[in-house]
Amino acid sequence: MEKLELNFDNQNTLYATHGLHAFAAKCPPQLVGYAMDHYSQPGELILDPMVGSGTALVEARIKGRNAIGYDFDPLARLIAQVKSQIVDDAEIEAAAGLILRESAADFALIKSAEAPAELTSRYSLPDFHNRDYWFDPEVSTALTILSYHIAAHPFPRPVKDFLWVAFSSLIIARTSVANARDIIHSRHHHYSHPQQPDVLARFASRTKIMRRQMVEFRNLCAAAPRSSWTEARLGDARQLELKDESVDLVFTSPPYATALDYPRAHFLAIPWMQAALSINLDDYRTNASSYIGSQQGRLLGPLQIDPRLTQLSQTPTILAELAANCMRQAKLCHRYFVDMDRALSEIARVLKDKRHAVIVVCPSHIRKIAIPTQDVLVELGQAHNLHLIEKHVRTINERRRVMPYMSAFGTRMSTEYVLVFQKR
Repeated sequence: MEKLELNFDNQNTLYATHGLHAFAAKCPPQLVGYAMDHYSQPGELILDPMVGSGTALVEARIKGRNAIGYDFDPLARLIAQVKSQIVDDAEIEAAAGLILRESAADFALIKSAEAPAELTSRYSLPDFHNRDYWFDPEVSTALTILSYHIAAHPFPRPVKDFLWVAFSSLIIARTSVANARDIIHSRHHHYSHPQQPDVLARFASRTKIMRRQMVEFRNLCAAAPRSSWTEARLGDARQLELKDESVDLVFTSPPYATALDYPRAHFLAIPWMQAALSINLDDYRTNASSYIGSQQGRLLGPLQIDPRLTQLSQTPTILAELAANCMRQAKLCHRYFVDMDRALSEIARVLKDKRHAVIVVCPSHIRKIAIPTQDVLVELGQAHNLHLIEKHVRTINERRRVMPYMSAFGTRMSTEYVLVFQKR
């Protein structure tokens, strides 16, 4: 198999809109570019069935490919859609300016003793557990006012979505306006700010930065070999709403086996974003156990290995070893492999014959037990006529990519595998 240099250590991974919003374990865009350059042509259709924050969609537009991305998480879908669509800068500037002026005026009134009752009742804070632990009262008030004005104005959909992503980036960030650190890792803990965050000033700053990123993205798209389109859809990789053999290339980087919990990483933004996401926090949390790689949900009864896994060379032994250490972790890992089998079945169904699927996967350590996810996926793929033709190993740059902490569970993830399958 061909040996490639796929580490991209000294390359910029935040160009165009790739740095628009923080997101855990983002795939470097150069890796997506490698797959598209090698296994597709301009104008062809790319699919990422677990699109996350939309790296594949952004690269598809820049390279003149059409692309569809699915994600189970509504906030991830929104981020992916905004990152991969061209939004007019003048419209963003006008809308953001209006939102900030109105929000600042209302915030000043609310803080004064002269706020009318109508204004006070309009800005009732979202009610959720430990709200005042995670957010200072003035921060909550500013977020509520800001979200109200974004929702209330009839801006064009792309502009409004852009503003919602800017709003989300205030909370889900390395330096969040919430009283929290490590939100992106989904291992957040309380943090007291030395100075209370100025929500409106940060929103103004974020929109300016994001506008520059969007302009760069627009310019790169203009230089693409041909015009193209992308769409981020809310959906499930285990049940894709696509026709058989309709896709020219699949590229995806699936969630890890129980290492990252995206609903836990995102939940602090959800209460203010119901108008954008059409879901409340209770329903969002209820859905958490259905995510691929989720650590949540009730797993009752004994461990019964699915017939799809019993014939695999390593999986039964791995699950037995996990079960002896922690039955819950064994069941979570078992559920992950069954879910990935369903996802691979769908990838094979929608992929055209003789075309390729590039899957970037990271092995895990659960309770200090090595989980060779890459080997399991290779065997699962064969059962669906996805045959491995290349395998590349790359080192993850810890300084450039937000990865999960493992500590008590094992070593930190530092290596991942690029698996190239061909359907035949």
